[in-house]
Amino acid sequence: MTYRTSFLPVLLLCGLGFACEEPQTDSATGGPAGAQEAVVASPIKAPRPLLRITGIPDENPTELARRHAPMTRYLSRVLDADVTYVPVTDYGGAVQALVAGQIDFAWLGGFTHVQSRILGDTVPLVMRDIDRNFKSVFISHVDSGVKSPMGLQGKSFAFGSKSSTSGHLMPRHFLKTEFSLDADSDFAGSPVFSGAHDATARMVESGKVQAGALNKEVWDRMVKEGRVNSAKVQVIWTTPGYVDYTWTARTAVDEALRVRFAKAFLDLDRSNEEHAKVLALQGAQKFVEASPRDFDAIEGVAKSTGLLRGTR
Repeated sequence: MTYRTSFLPVLLLCGLGFACEEPQTDSATGGPAGAQEAVVASPIKAPRPLLRITGIPDENPTELARRHAPMTRYLSRVLDADVTYVPVTDYGGAVQALVAGQIDFAWLGGFTHVQSRILGDTVPLVMRDIDRNFKSVFISHVDSGVKSPMGLQGKSFAFGSKSSTSGHLMPRHFLKTEFSLDADSDFAGSPVFSGAHDATARMVESGKVQAGALNKEVWDRMVKEGRVNSAKVQVIWTTPGYVDYTWTARTAVDEALRVRFAKAFLDLDRSNEEHAKVLALQGAQKFVEASPRDFDAIEGVAKSTGLLRGTR
C-alpha cells in the first residue's frame, strides 16, 4: 500500500502505539488543512524606493548638512522612501546631475532652474513663501567709505557663484538698471566670485574686498547667529523683490511621485514640532506652489545681462 508522503510521520507514530486521529485534508487543494493560510500569513515586504535629492551649494558644506538633515528625515518618513541627499561641488553640478537623471529632485535658485529647463525637461514644484519676494543685500566694509551703491565705483567687489540668482544675476542687473554701474568695468578690476553667500560676507568682513552682494536670507541668519561681525560689515542697500528658489523635478519622474513630493512640503505646519524645525532651517513660514511662468522674468533678466544663451 502506498501513502501520501505528507502523512508518513503521523502513520509511523500511530504504528508505535501513539493515539492518533486521521489527518484532515482541504477539499479545495487536497493538502493538509491550514497550509494555504500559512502561506498567506507570510507576505514579503517590498523594498522602499530610493529617492535622490540635491541642492545648489550656496553655503559651506557644514551649514548645508545642518539645514538638510531634518528635511531629509522628514521626507523619508512621509514618502516612505529612502531619501538621500547627494552633495554637489558647484551650482552647475546640481543642474547637470538633475538633467542627466542622476538626481530626482533639486533645490535650485531661479537662475539655475531656468538653466535646467533650457538644458532638459524640468518643472518647478514648490517654493518657500519668501521666494516670491526674495531680495539681495549689498554690503561693504566699514573702513571702505562706501555708504551706498553709488560709492562702489572704483572699489573691489565680490559676487557669490556665477550661476547664483541672489548672489550675482539680480545684483548685477540692479547695479545696471538702478545705478548705471557696469560690473565688468566700473569696479577696481574684475569682480571676484566667492562661490557662496557666506563666503562673500567673510571676504568683505576680512577686508579682502571692499564690498559685495549676497542673499538677504543668508545675511540675516548669519547676523542672528553671530557668524559675521556687524561692527565690521554694514548693509548699504537692499534690492527690490524677485522670484528665486524652487524645488525642481525632471518631468521623467512619475507625476504621482512629484505630486506627493510637493505635498510633503505644502503640508508643513509650524504648529507641528517636527515641521517647525524643517521650516526654521529652511528660513520659511510655509511652502507654496510654483509654476513655470513664475520664472519667465528671471529668464528675461538672464538673457538681457548676457549670462544666459539658448532657447527652450
